[in-house]
Amino acid sequence: MIVEEFSYPSANGRDEITAWLYRPEEETGPPRALFQLIHGYAEHSRRYMPMIEGLTEKGVVVVADDHVGHGATALSSGTWLDTGGTGYQTFIDDELALTKIARESYPDLPLILFGHSWGSMIAREYVSQCPDLAAGLILSGVVEQLTSAGLDMEVLSQSARAAIALNVSPKLREVSPRLRASSEEEVVTELASVIATKATARYEEDDPMAWVATDVDARREFLEDPLGAPARQPSFDFFRDLLGLYIRVGSDRFPRRVRKDLPILIMSGDQDPMGNYGEGAYHLANKLWKEGHGHVRTRVFPGARHEIQWEGSSRGGVRKEILRFLDDVVEAGRKVSVDEAPPRRQAYS
Repeated sequence: MIVEEFSYPSANGRDEITAWLYRPEEETGPPRALFQLIHGYAEHSRRYMPMIEGLTEKGVVVVADDHVGHGATALSSGTWLDTGGTGYQTFIDDELALTKIARESYPDLPLILFGHSWGSMIAREYVSQCPDLAAGLILSGVVEQLTSAGLDMEVLSQSARAAIALNVSPKLREVSPRLRASSEEEVVTELASVIATKATARYEEDDPMAWVATDVDARREFLEDPLGAPARQPSFDFFRDLLGLYIRVGSDRFPRRVRKDLPILIMSGDQDPMGNYGEGAYHLANKLWKEGHGHVRTRVFPGARHEIQWEGSSRGGVRKEILRFLDDVVEAGRKVSVDEAPPRRQAYS
């Protein structure tokens, strides 16, 4: 595997995104596909090295970055878990920019988008705004139906209360900006507490990270990863942006905006609260089928929680599903090219 590290400016105008291009060795033959990896919340792309190595061995070019506020990008900027004032569109624009960079070297390879958890939300919005760029979409640890899991109504109600508290008196904020900062910090702390409580409600373990995986070592590695950030406090704006993106892609309008011939693979664990314990994956698949999408495959892994890539019960199955999906897309001959003009966006109607 040949690794190229590079950087490019974020759409927020503040950060430089750190990214990597992983190329197969020459003896594997001509590259077969371009695989864009979109990591999740509080993690970074190099956590996926076993997957990346497996893909390059199969002749697949992989491109990945560390999002604004995450991983090597945050380490360089010194700013963690903060969008930069430009909203969740920042992450979609940064991924589109990464696609264009990769396309300079590989203009004709079919592009497969892979997004895990929060990354699956970014990937869904990407294909909604630019439906013609991807040849396939993989949603891992899909975030769907949080209401049924008892999460988002609590978060929404508290976010509304927080918005009122923080915006009711602009004059007061001008007089005492420290009051606003304190209020925002308290709001984020309260929201994080609600999510942790709801996300672990079905488990017997007394561990706020129990929703991550059944494997205690996997939880520890996630929590203690020096380039991860699960123990860091996100900014109020970042929490708002994350929730806003979930609401946008979780609406019934999403299936109507996605290209109907786009192959989609949806994966989840049946013990994952972020996907309503597996039901969210089927719920999303059914919405897509109802709108006429005929290339949707759903795989829910028994006994697995959120990190299906690292759970012993699902790790091998996840990799097999990804390779099977990739082979199907490549064999179908779905190739796209990108013009010099910016990608076409479609706004929700």
